[in-house]
Amino acid sequence: MGFEDRHYNREETYGSQRGLSRFSIIAILIGINVIIWLADSFTPVVGVDPKGKAAAHWLSDNVLALNPTEPWKIWTFLTYGFAHAPIDSTTGVWHIAGNMLVLFFLGRPIAYLLGRYEFLRFYLVAVVVSGLAFFLWSIGTGSTNGVVGASGAASAIVAYFALRFPNEKLLVWGILPVKAWILGLFIVGQELFRAVGGESGIAWQAHLAGLAFGAAYYKLNWNFSRLGEMFSKLTDRNPNLKVHNPESRADVRADKLKSQADQILAKISQHGEESLSRKERKILEKYSKSLRDGG
Repeated sequence: MGFEDRHYNREETYGSQRGLSRFSIIAILIGINVIIWLADSFTPVVGVDPKGKAAAHWLSDNVLALNPTEPWKIWTFLTYGFAHAPIDSTTGVWHIAGNMLVLFFLGRPIAYLLGRYEFLRFYLVAVVVSGLAFFLWSIGTGSTNGVVGASGAASAIVAYFALRFPNEKLLVWGILPVKAWILGLFIVGQELFRAVGGESGIAWQAHLAGLAFGAAYYKLNWNFSRLGEMFSKLTDRNPNLKVHNPESRADVRADKLKSQADQILAKISQHGEESLSRKERKILEKYSKSLRDGG
């Protein structure tokens, strides 16, 4: 069975829903990144590299980029992850293409397992954690270089995928078949080599932080569904503030239960049903009941 045919790599269908909800979370994230990247190319050039090509445009550099010299721009700890090197730069399309390919091919099975809302939380937290690591390193070393790109979040996806599907064969550059765990180790080694070599053109700090976050999320069985619950509680405190929150508390609980059940089923596949604890068996029974009840 090919990778594209596996159940966890199929796109979810939202044909009966309206608006953005009919699209997968992967498609939405890719769409946002590409739209911002294209819009940025129409803004003025604010920096030129030694080869005479654009190094940055106004939108990505002045508004969205995370810059250690401008810590008051709190929003940039998130927005930098949705900006990329401009099309007319030396990097060209490769910066955004690499990140979006990782999101498309490796992000979909993870989104299937976690659910759309939990995957979105996983992705956004990975962006912030990676940006924070880059920022703290820059402050500590006195570096003034800014950063853009979804590479930190992409690295988190690679780490999670390599741990969750270690023996899945991936085609590197569409040619070389490599098991996911080998590719994961190679990428970790590559970033460590960049760190030792002090390469300044690549934000290896964000990459390593993303890899560490993705590994920790999987190994520690994290779930950020409570972030959605906290948001709901904050908005409920003000009866005059009407905020449309598409994620109900029931959805949050369902996503969390599905994520836990998927991980338990994976454990059964690897170690057998006898490896389950009493708590894990109860979770499976609860999930099975929710499916029978249509929830």
